[in-house]
Amino acid sequence: MIIVRLKGSMGNQLFQYATGRHLAHLNNAPLFLDTTYFNSSNITTQWKYELDAFNIAGSIATADLLRPFNGCKFSNSDRLKVYLTSFGKYKKFLFEQYGFNDEVLELRGNYYLKGYYQSEKYFKSIANILRQELTIKEAFFPKNNTIVNQIKNTKSVSIHIRHGDYIRNISAMDARGLCSKDYYTKSIEYMKRELGDDIHFYLFTDDENWVKREMQWDIDTTLITGNTMMEDFYLMSLCQNNIISNSTYSWWAAWLNDFPEKKVVMPKHWGANVKTEDIDLNPPKWLTK
Repeated sequence: MIIVRLKGSMGNQLFQYATGRHLAHLNNAPLFLDTTYFNSSNITTQWKYELDAFNIAGSIATADLLRPFNGCKFSNSDRLKVYLTSFGKYKKFLFEQYGFNDEVLELRGNYYLKGYYQSEKYFKSIANILRQELTIKEAFFPKNNTIVNQIKNTKSVSIHIRHGDYIRNISAMDARGLCSKDYYTKSIEYMKRELGDDIHFYLFTDDENWVKREMQWDIDTTLITGNTMMEDFYLMSLCQNNIISNSTYSWWAAWLNDFPEKKVVMPKHWGANVKTEDIDLNPPKWLTK
């Protein structure tokens, strides 16, 4: 069996699921998801388990399944203890750095994984499987079919502007940084050159007032308001083309966009001092700006 520890935002959970799903596929083994991070009284987090909105193949790991792995500690001594006391039957693997670690896909046996695994390289070879499983359940669809039909019947480009939660968390903003207006302006101009003038831009954001005040362009645009996070995610994935922020949330919306000729623009810097191309986060056909 393969167990993957989920933590962080929905985008992070999708990366963790996709990597665990590929490793389970390679091992011909069942996949289990450890969701105890979201329920721990020792952790204060704004995040919650989000994958129940998708038609995933993994099951929630029970306490009995987790017990042989001696909890969620991943120190060197703990990993060695688990290996020795189980006579090599159970093993733990930790990788919390940026980038792709090819060792992950070589793991065989009963493994409990912890990390972020933010690269398409971890799961690209099972992309077709994931696109079937990461379809959103109908209960999470937007209630407004008008906007769904508009997006489907226009040459649509989503623009994701993440601002609110980053500026409310100073440490996160220092580490991640904010995508500049110049980034979005250059990305919009690129889309106009590539797609022509008959395109419509759909803006998605967690800070509507700031976007109305600071992020305006002379383009045909609709600011999407009043939706849940999952409804916005679904609508972004329906757009034919995507301009994403430095956010795993919009990264996944763009990845799940199944328009065959889609164009995706992502920021050149994923973090304040982290170049996107240096951490294997940009799929080959996506443009960085």
